[in-house]
Amino acid sequence: MNIIIKLLNYIALIYGSITTSFVVAQPIEKYVVGVENIEYLPYYDGSGTNKLDYYGFSRDLLEMFADKQGIKLEFYSLPIPRLYKEFIEHHHVDFKYPDNPNWQVGYKQTFNTAINYSEPSLVTHTGIASLKQNITLKDCKSLAKVRGFTLQGLNELTTKPSLKVVETDNVIEMIYLLYKERIDCIYISHDVLEYNLGAFFDTTVPVYFQHHLPVDEQAFLLSTINYPKLVEKFNAFLKNNKQKINALKLKHKIIIE
Repeated sequence: MNIIIKLLNYIALIYGSITTSFVVAQPIEKYVVGVENIEYLPYYDGSGTNKLDYYGFSRDLLEMFADKQGIKLEFYSLPIPRLYKEFIEHHHVDFKYPDNPNWQVGYKQTFNTAINYSEPSLVTHTGIASLKQNITLKDCKSLAKVRGFTLQGLNELTTKPSLKVVETDNVIEMIYLLYKERIDCIYISHDVLEYNLGAFFDTTVPVYFQHHLPVDEQAFLLSTINYPKLVEKFNAFLKNNKQKINALKLKHKIIIE
C-alpha cells in the first residue's frame, strides 16, 4: 500500500510540473507598430541607413512599455502615405506611432474610421529654420518639409499661392538644400534640427530656428483602431513612469518641458 501511495504522489508531482511548465510557456502577445521610414532623430530613425530597422527615443519608449506589459512589439517602417493606408485601409498594422488627430485629417475623414489616441508621449516644437536670423514669413518664398508631414500653425504662409513647397525623403537632404540655398526655409522640429546639425554638418555655418515666428507644439501620440484597452494601459504607463521617461529624453538629448 505504501508503495502505491508513493507512486501516486510521484505521478501527481510529475503532472504538476508539466502543468506549471505549460503555463509558463504560454505564447507572448505580439503587436505590429507602424512607424515612419525616415530619419527624424533624436525622436526616431526608420530609414534603415544604419542597417537598423528602427531606433531612437521612440523605440526605447515603446519597448519600455512592452516590457512592463509582458508583450512584444514588432516595428514596420513605411513611407508616411503608405503607412496610413496600411493602418486605416488594410489594417496590416495594429498601432501607428507617432500619430496625431491633426495629421492627414482629410485622408482620415475619407474613411470615417474611429481611431483611438493616447495621451502625448512627447511634445515637439516645430517651426521655421533659415540661414538668416530674424526673418519674416514673407522671406520664405520656398520651403522644404519631410514628405508626408503636415504643415501646422503656418496658415499665413501656406495659403500663399506663390509659395514653393519642396518635399524631401529625409531631414539631412532638407538641411542640405538649405545650405545650398536652393530653398529659403525648412519646416523642422528644434530638437531634430540641433541633433542633425551636430551629427552630420559643419556647424561653423549656423542654421537659425526662428523662435519669434509661429512655433507649433506637435504631440506624439500612439494610435490604434482595434486595441483601445492597450492605449489606456499606455496612458497609465506614461503617467506612472514620468521620471524614467524624462531620463530617456535626456539620454536622447530631447528638451524636457
